[in-house]
Amino acid sequence: MTILPVGSRHRSQSLAGRRFLIVSAPFGGFGVALARTLEARGATVQRMIFNAGDALNWRRAGGVVFKAAAEVWAERLAEVAADFTDLLLFGEGGPYNRAVLSATEGLDARVWVLENGYFRPDWITVELNGVNASSGLPRFRDGYPAPEPVLPDPIPVGRILPHHVVNITAYHLVQTLGAFLFPRHANHYTASPLSQCLGHVRRYLGLAARRASENDVDVIAARGEFFIVCLQREGDAQLLRYSQYADNTAFLAKVMTSFAAHAPRNARLVVKNHPLDPGLIDLAAVTRRLVIERGLQGRVDFIDGGNLAQLCRASQGMVVNNSSAALSALGFHTPVKVLGDAFFDFEGLTDQQALDDFWSAPQAPDTALFTRFRAHVIAQSQVNGNFHEPRAIGRTAHGVADMFERIF
Repeated sequence: MTILPVGSRHRSQSLAGRRFLIVSAPFGGFGVALARTLEARGATVQRMIFNAGDALNWRRAGGVVFKAAAEVWAERLAEVAADFTDLLLFGEGGPYNRAVLSATEGLDARVWVLENGYFRPDWITVELNGVNASSGLPRFRDGYPAPEPVLPDPIPVGRILPHHVVNITAYHLVQTLGAFLFPRHANHYTASPLSQCLGHVRRYLGLAARRASENDVDVIAARGEFFIVCLQREGDAQLLRYSQYADNTAFLAKVMTSFAAHAPRNARLVVKNHPLDPGLIDLAAVTRRLVIERGLQGRVDFIDGGNLAQLCRASQGMVVNNSSAALSALGFHTPVKVLGDAFFDFEGLTDQQALDDFWSAPQAPDTALFTRFRAHVIAQSQVNGNFHEPRAIGRTAHGVADMFERIF
């Protein structure tokens, strides 16, 4: 990998000769914004269209319609990739992305993976060949030496969730309505697109109608000292690929069994739902059932929402599968216990004890190490911006293009 200093090329033709194929892109208009930015710098761009939702988000020249089975895509991938210098994926889930990631060593094209940021909400992730547990970032203290890179202050991206929900909902709705056009398409998630579409709408409207006091940190803290448990989006690659737990229910069962047996009697547990959970599984009901089974009545709260920063500052610690919420917690000097596979799970950052011991003596992160870690990770893999907030999309696309120029 070669890294060039920022500004080392003339931007107007800085990507001349590069040929990009967008295999998958974030929901909404970011894929088109990125394509226009790359083309303005001299590149050519095409996008795979695997379903009607992809077609909705593209709506321009350069779409490559693929209606064969996912297995055929895997077989033809090397032939398709030979025409491109760079392949772009959003996330690692789904059979189409997985086929590309499984073939990276045999491809001449670079494989870029875009993902929501490690340090949200003001950053997105861009890495070669994998993100999260597949990231090439170091997993040891000495991989983040002093002095750390000097970073510019990020531009806040504003409120993201409403735009994200609209983009997800529109994508899945159109994907469902146009399913007859792509009868062999393999869905990314185990739940159907229509179920997810309706689930997001129902959940978002339900959250808007709830009392703010249900998630108020002062109200929660007044009940006693507490630990946070952060759930993943059901069906996400973070559970399916980087975890020994098949779903949130299995993860919660493990955490609550340990908490019931080993946590101090005055300690409480706050189970926080994922902001983009589609609401297809009643995780509040799952939590209530596990509370009764483990004799934890009166010691567990389930919240859907809430200010993560305030919760981190008020809590005794956080337990995650491998959620990036842990990185927010570490920034507030909150002890974190990771049960899944995460690139940030190493000595000095996260608690390396067994979960049973974590409840009684949670180990906080090394502040100096976290400062260096954060700066190095942002410098190597993060772009200031967001995929969904309309005012941020344009500059985010330019930031991603800058990354493509600097690392090749």
